[in-house]
Amino acid sequence: MATKAKRKEPDWARIRAAYEDPSVPLSGTAKAAGVNAQTLIARARREGWRARTAPPKPPGPSAELTGAAMKPSSLATRLKRLIAREIEAIEGESTKKREASEKERDARRLSSLVRSLEKLKDMKSGKEKTDKKKDEDGDALRTELQRRLARLAAAAIESDVSGDAQSV
Repeated sequence: MATKAKRKEPDWARIRAAYEDPSVPLSGTAKAAGVNAQTLIARARREGWRARTAPPKPPGPSAELTGAAMKPSSLATRLKRLIAREIEAIEGESTKKREASEKERDARRLSSLVRSLEKLKDMKSGKEKTDKKKDEDGDALRTELQRRLARLAAAAIESDVSGDAQSV
């Protein structure tokens, strides 16, 4: 009678830890466990293992757009260059026969870039108006403070004079 070799039970605690680590590929975890991926997924659902989540993505180029790169003047310059490149690309393609949909797409793209540039200019001029208003408010505040200080100084002088007169 042939004896059947007992199959060793996988270490499910270790497999679970590997499964819950999103940096470890699922196929590698299943292969190391000696089971197929579907069996592994079924067991994870049945036992309520933590769902695999994708590792955080590295910050994209937008994370680099801080400080000087986000100043309206820098953005306006970049937008102008982009518009110029788009126009050059469209002019370079004009010798080819293009469909109306391609021309429409180019026109919309250029229109969007120009609108962005206009909004940026509006934002910049709005900031300048705000800065001027702040300066005017500061001047008014300083004037009011000078007036109050003069009134207090006059009141202090008057009380000193009347105090001196009473003591005589």
